[in-house]
Amino acid sequence: MKTYKLIIDGERYEASILEYSSSHAKININGHDYIIQIEQDPSSRVPKLERQEQDVPTAPSLSSKVDLGSGEVRAPLPGVIISIPVKEGDLVKKGQAILIIEAMKMESEIAAPEEARIAKIIVKERSLVQEGDVLMVLEALEQKEPQKQARKAPKQPSIQTAPPAAAPVIHSSDKILRAPLPGTIIDVSVKVGQMVHDGDVALILEAMKMESDIHFEAKGKVKTIHVNRGDIVQEGDPLIELEG
Repeated sequence: MKTYKLIIDGERYEASILEYSSSHAKININGHDYIIQIEQDPSSRVPKLERQEQDVPTAPSLSSKVDLGSGEVRAPLPGVIISIPVKEGDLVKKGQAILIIEAMKMESEIAAPEEARIAKIIVKERSLVQEGDVLMVLEALEQKEPQKQARKAPKQPSIQTAPPAAAPVIHSSDKILRAPLPGTIIDVSVKVGQMVHDGDVALILEAMKMESDIHFEAKGKVKTIHVNRGDIVQEGDPLIELEG
């Protein structure tokens, strides 16, 4: 119990609060107890403020570009692949997250446009992609035959459709790995004479304030490394050359 030392009109007092509530208080002054009634003053009431709920910004679910002929899922915008929550052979439902991409300092889910099977995954985690790059290939599920109707629907004439455009082929004769976009070399993961395979990490490139793994697109032995850590490169600049 704390004691307060007071001076009133030159007289010294010692006071302590024994009890306190919203309606009264019990105070001891110089050894004598006093009960004090507390009168509520409506004007002194503090107005109650209603809490305003603020929506926390969340990353949107992005709609990917899908080639219905080939089943290719393409990047809707430039970014870095943060996570791939599915694997080849998985069955996915329409709207299910199949990739998570970081773009514009936000992580966004890329959802499956329809029920399908994951046929092939093209990219890897931390891969840097541009708008329109192929991320994975979906295989449409066979549609169940509808129940037979009492009356057969008239047979529709067959329509000849053009074959889907083939995905670009990377020729093995091109053994030079080039920068996919301007950036800074953060680290080189290989050395001259080392054997590498398609998909191995060649180096780490910082672009758009994000670090991304750059992968080899062919198999071979490292012949020449054209860049060093800290070098600034432009789109198309040679990075690493393989033999043969």
